[in-house]
Amino acid sequence: MNLLGKLFIVLIFIGSIMLAAFSVTLYATHTNWKMQTETLAAELEQKKKELKGLQDSKAAMETALKLEIKRQADRSVSLARKSVELERDNDEARTRLSELEAKRTTEVAATQAALAEAEAFRIQLDETTKKLHEAQSDWFSMSTELVKKIDEAHALAILLTDFQSKCAQLARDYRDAMEVLRTHGLEANPALYAKHPPAGIRGSVTEVRERGVIEISIGSDSGLSKGHQLDIVRNREGRSSYIGKIEIMSVAADRAVAQVMPEFRRGVVQRGDEVTYIEVNELVAQ
Repeated sequence: MNLLGKLFIVLIFIGSIMLAAFSVTLYATHTNWKMQTETLAAELEQKKKELKGLQDSKAAMETALKLEIKRQADRSVSLARKSVELERDNDEARTRLSELEAKRTTEVAATQAALAEAEAFRIQLDETTKKLHEAQSDWFSMSTELVKKIDEAHALAILLTDFQSKCAQLARDYRDAMEVLRTHGLEANPALYAKHPPAGIRGSVTEVRERGVIEISIGSDSGLSKGHQLDIVRNREGRSSYIGKIEIMSVAADRAVAQVMPEFRRGVVQRGDEVTYIEVNELVAQ
């Protein structure tokens, strides 16, 4: 076999391989048109059914839409009527609101006036309360003063009663004294007897000072006056001893200051010694 034959054999082998490959490729790409046709027919029938269902749905939806449009139209008419009614009600409400606003303005003005009047009344009440408190304070002070004056009046009434009683007693004493003076032929002139202290006067030495000055427990209330002379007597264990004589230097209501008279001294004056007036006749009799 020559080279050309070998070449042809190789070419034939290559062509066989290519043909086999083409056959395999053709078989792989082969389509079953009958089966595809049946599938497409079934799909078409299904699509027709779906189309009919959609058409039925469309008809139902158109019917429902017409009913909804009619319902919405009726509702629109109803809403229009309600809108008219609401507009009317709104107008009435606006009118009412205007009336209420005017009334509110009037009431606010009246309220402000009432508040101003109430404030004026409050200020007046505060002033009245202050005046009342001042009046109460004055009344309390006056009441206290009145009670004090009543107490003073009662005290004065008691003093007046006592004074009247003393005046009556003094009048009786004066009458009796004048009767005694007339009985004994004496004159009713106090200047004639001023050098003698009252008879029966008694007191005690309360303090002994230097240089013979002493203080006694009786004074002008007991009838003493400056210049009166009194006697000092000491009573010890039932015995009485004459100490001396004193002369009154100054007098107060319930006490007096006296000077011991050296010419009549019979002993040392001590606190507690008795002070009295001894008439000359009585002293001689002792």
